[in-house]
This record gives sequence, C-alpha cells and structure tokens, in this order.
Amino acid sequence: MEFQSYTDADTVLRAMSEQLLRLMKKKNGDVFNLALSGGETAKQMFHWWCCEYRHRIPWQQIHFFWVDKRCVPPFDPESNYGDADKYLFRPLLISMFQIHRIKGKEIPEIEAVRYARKVENYLPVKNGLPYWDCIILGVGPDAHTASIFPTTMHLLTDKHPYAVSQHPETGQHRITMTGPVILNDSPLLVPVLGNSKKKVVELLKAGYSETHPTPATYILSKAKEATVYITD
Repeated sequence: MEFQSYTDADTVLRAMSEQLLRLMKKKNGDVFNLALSGGETAKQMFHWWCCEYRHRIPWQQIHFFWVDKRCVPPFDPESNYGDADKYLFRPLLISMFQIHRIKGKEIPEIEAVRYARKVENYLPVKNGLPYWDCIILGVGPDAHTASIFPTTMHLLTDKHPYAVSQHPETGQHRITMTGPVILNDSPLLVPVLGNSKKKVVELLKAGYSETHPTPATYILSKAKEATVYITD
C-alpha cells in the first residue's frame, strides 16, 4: 500500500487519472476493464474526467463494471449507476455496449448471482477468479470499502465474486464485490477526500489490526498493488 498526498481534491484526482492512463497504456489499445465505486467522491471524479480528461482518456477502450450497487432503481438519487450515467456516460457519449451495470431494482440475491456470472463470462480469469485491469475503491467514514461494512466482515472472504450486503444503520440492501475478487492482483486506486475522512485516513495509515479490524484496512494490507490518494 502506498499513500500519495496532495494539496487539494483536484490534484488528487489528476494524479489518480494519470495513473489510470498509465495502466491503460500497458494494454496497447486492448479493452480495459474498469470497476467503479459510487458516492460523492465518484461524482467529483466523473465531473473531473468530463472537464479535464474528456480528450485524454481513450474512453472507447474502457468497459465499465461496478464494485457495488445500492439496491435501488437507476433513477433513484442513491443509484451508483444513475450517478455514473448522469455525470459520465451521457456527457461523454459512452456506448451502452461498454457499460455492464448491476440492476439494483431486481431481487438482490438473484441479481448478485446474475452479475457474478456475467463478470465470470466476460472477464479474463486469474487465480480462478475474475480479473479487472483496475478497481477504483472508496472508503467510508467507518472504514468500509465496496459495500463491505464492519458488520459484514465475512464478505472479505466470501467465495462468490458478488454477494448481498446490508447497511448497518439504514438496513438498505446492496450488492458488492467480495474480498477475494478485490484482492485478485488488480491495481487498486483509492481516493479518500474530504474533511470527514481525516480520521479514517489515520486509521488506514495505522494499518490492519486484529483487535480492531475494518474492511478497508484488511483490503489495503493484503492488496498486491494499492495506491491511496489523500489531501494534506
């Protein structure tokens, strides 16, 4: 795990975008499979890409997948897909052929199985599991990542590529990528922005603790290649 610190959110997003470009160049124009997360940081990232990287990132090369999805319809304000569609796909005229979404309005248990099969059929396999060229993760104030919460730590070792999770406070169901797939050697880019995340940054820097385990520290302590982007 590597920490990179910058003066503000814009320089964080620029540094992360440049790393994404470097990863894409390694594919020599071949399809680049990218897994996205949602939330406020993702919205900032989408806006940045549309404004600053519209003509720099070869968008036609990317196929978009999701790390996790709230179980709501695509038009719901909490839909990760809805945010990506509004702030990234439509402004950049991304082809629907490149977009592989989790269907949040379906029965969660059934959709988790369907989406797992979809990625298993589409993505290359490494170590017996689906492999992404890059995964962009978020980290919540409680140090959850993907939709793996401190109350659903069992999903860090779940054998299925995707599983159903539940938010500990709202009870909202979510579909999430599980720990073994996140840790399947994909480069992890992790932007952690905002004053509300200062405590969680300290927690991430302290590293994984068996006495006070959290999903984010577990993932980052075991990742082969993870870069955490923070502000000073």
